[in-house]
Amino acid sequence: MKKYDLHKDDFTKLHFELKALAPYFQRNKEKASKPHRHSFFQILWFKNSGNHYIDYEVVKHPANTLFLINRNQVHYFCPDSNNEGYLFHFNDSFISNLSLELLSRFTISIFNEIGDPHIFLGETDTKIIESISCDLLQELEEEKANYQQIAIHQFISLLYHIERIKKNSLSFNVDTNSDFSKVVKFKQLIIENVDQNLGIQDYSDRLGISSKHLTKLTKQYTSLTPANLIKELKILEAKRMLSSQNISIKEVAYSLGFDQPTYFTKFFKKEVSVTPKQFQKGLL
Repeated sequence: MKKYDLHKDDFTKLHFELKALAPYFQRNKEKASKPHRHSFFQILWFKNSGNHYIDYEVVKHPANTLFLINRNQVHYFCPDSNNEGYLFHFNDSFISNLSLELLSRFTISIFNEIGDPHIFLGETDTKIIESISCDLLQELEEEKANYQQIAIHQFISLLYHIERIKKNSLSFNVDTNSDFSKVVKFKQLIIENVDQNLGIQDYSDRLGISSKHLTKLTKQYTSLTPANLIKELKILEAKRMLSSQNISIKEVAYSLGFDQPTYFTKFFKKEVSVTPKQFQKGLL
């Protein structure tokens, strides 16, 4: 699977882009219509109803929907959809150069991959996001004095609005100092250690909480037990790896901590209903 970077290692760039979505899609239709992932964050604002593919599911969305795409999430544009709107690209350095605390905050509150990967904008929110986006686009196009500093502060304002909208759409608290952040960290630890067979106690020790408390929090915020969340993320990572046609089933199995490829095949088929090879062929 193709992985794209934004201004990789070129720190003369702003490491942020704002594009009109429909023209961007038409220019990059061949690449954008195939499953891919990025080393940077993305926010997609679809002004019209349609479909978008993310993490191996086609999501049917209403008009004025924001998709909040984390680094390495798999997605693509559905060519039959009206892809009008805006596209925001940014590397973590764009935020961290201003504040590491803000990067951590928004990673937890917005790009946490817990719950739906999208949010709906009501009429008032749409006007606010539209106003900020237009001002931001003007700054980037005109490049007047201090435009970079103004652009980042405008974008931070937009992220705060998105954070508020997302919080209001949930039935639980997502403040970065809440227990919610522990569940986000748990997910990050699972992904970082996906090649190992760590137990619940291993993760709870690293998080500094009891396994009982970890189970309670995971069920509260994901509706899954820790064991099932680990299983779900292993399957997702397996799908992402299998999307590369140049990798063998054996390599995927060992990369996910399986001693034998046959064990991995049985595990995958039980959860996905097809074998890894069948899944891989289905992506062609």
